[in-house]
Order: sequence, then C-alpha cells, then structure tokens
Amino acid sequence: MMDVIQQLREQAKKLLEEKKVDLVIGFGQGTELARTTPVFIDSPEGVSALTWGPFCANNLAKYVADYKNAPGNVAVVVKGCDSRSLIRLLDDNQISRDKVVVIGVPCPGQLEWQKVAAEVKPGASLKETADNGESFSVKTDAGDYSFNKKDYMLHRCLVCENPNPVVSDITIGKELPVKNYEERFAEVSELEQKSTEDKSDYWDKQFSRCLRCYACRNVCSVCTCQVCVFDQMLPMWVSKRTNLSENTAFHITRAFHVAGRCVDCGECDRVCPMDIPLRKLNQKIHKDLGDLFDSPTPGSKPGIPSALGDFSPGDPEEFM
Repeated sequence: MMDVIQQLREQAKKLLEEKKVDLVIGFGQGTELARTTPVFIDSPEGVSALTWGPFCANNLAKYVADYKNAPGNVAVVVKGCDSRSLIRLLDDNQISRDKVVVIGVPCPGQLEWQKVAAEVKPGASLKETADNGESFSVKTDAGDYSFNKKDYMLHRCLVCENPNPVVSDITIGKELPVKNYEERFAEVSELEQKSTEDKSDYWDKQFSRCLRCYACRNVCSVCTCQVCVFDQMLPMWVSKRTNLSENTAFHITRAFHVAGRCVDCGECDRVCPMDIPLRKLNQKIHKDLGDLFDSPTPGSKPGIPSALGDFSPGDPEEFM
C-alpha cells in the first residue's frame, strides 16, 4: 500500500501548493500500531503525515461539516462508506459541493484494531501493510504478521456494499470488486426470529450498559441538528439520568432521528466504549425500509429521499 500512500501525499501536496484547498483532512499514524488518527494539514510540508492502510477506520466526512462556513476549500480522504456520508450531507444541504475536493481511495476493508493489538507484540512500530486478497500482511520492527480478513475485519467491512467511493474528484488506487463475506442482514434476521420477550431482554441488557457519553451521536455524520434534542433543558425530552428507561429513550429516539439518512458507516458501533451493537439497531431500520419502500442505502447515490421525510401516494398502508 506504499504506492497509494505516495500518490495520496503527492495529490494532497499539489492541491495545497496550487491553492485549490486550504486544508486536507486525512489519516495519520496513531500512537499505537493498530490505530490511525485524523490529521488536518494546511501546508505542503505537512503531507508526509498522511498514511493509508487497513487501520483507517474513521469516517472523516464528519469533519467536513465543521468547515462549511470557513473561508476557502477543504479536501477530504474518503473510503466508500465515508463517501455515502458526503452525499447525504450534500443532500441535506449541510455542505456545499464546490467547497469540497473529494479524494477517494478504494478500500479492501479495515481491521478491528483490538484483535490486531492482541496479536502484535506490545510497543512494536508499524513499517508496512499489504493487501493479499483474503488477508492483510502487517510488517513491524518486531516481526511480520498476517491477518485473515474474514476473522479480523470490522463487521461493517465483511458486508460492505461500496468498496469504491460513490463520489470522488481524485481517485487513488484501483477499483475493487464487491466482496461480501456474509449476508448483510444476517444478524438482524437472527434477532427477528426471537420472541418479543427475548428481543426486549436482549436490548435491555445492551441499553442498561450505556454511559450516555454521546460518543455515538457525536461521531455520527448525519447528526447535524444545530441544537440536539438531548441537550435541550426546556422541554427536557430525555433526562440526564443513566437508567434503563432513559437510556432506551435516548437510543430509540436517535435511531428514528437518523432513519432514512443513516448511511450504515458503522461509526456508532466502533466508538461505543461499552460495545453496544448500535449498528444492529440501525440495520434493522435499513432492512425494514428496504422491505417496505425498496429503499437503497442512503448516500449510495445522490438524491435518495429520506424515507421519513418524503411521501408518495403509493407508500404501503399496512400500519393503518
């Protein structure tokens, strides 16, 4: 993947030197081998901090909205799932297309850093990564490792719909085929088979662990309200208490707030410190919207109407 990194740095440097953008948002190496961190580069000399590989899990599209009122233009590095976020932000009029230069990178999947960290010698420094088709090889100064994709990738990557960016001004790397390791809604379908009581028990156990840290909300690229309902004091729709009732209200309310706009990027799952399977909750809504309205994943192409913000006389009426 060194070729991709070099091309990425060259394109970023060119954009900054030619004053086409004032800022490049990309991935940089983190303090741990299996982690990367968002980097914000505003000079050609800083592009050496950019990297790419199977640890670039963050959805950087979230940061673009922070610069929508800033002077000048912004470039952002996106994977396929991230690019859906950009389209959704554009459709929601949260960003202006002429202010964003999209650097798309076809993505063969991202490794789950916790699993990798458990295998790699502590303190090892990353030297190089490579995509071998069904596995990633990771070279470090303490030895070389191989990670099978099916066993080590993030779940969202195992069922990825868009390994290639759906919107891109500059594409770096070769287009990739869609490679799904399991059926997209397999976990949701399994949960649907449970009784009402068992499903309630399942989510009670999940939501009872919630800290209400709001990491899921803060990382979400389609949570764009100027004043969040959960921050309001008058009226206070949901209290600040962390009990099962209030936690459940928080998660169900948020799920319906993003219904029809959630792009299934999986960031809520990734950042939750309590490992609550929030993506499974959102996927249930995705599945139902597909069954009821034949609705594609939001952001997979421009102009997809929000299912809960659009009405058609032909909509099914089975709830009446």
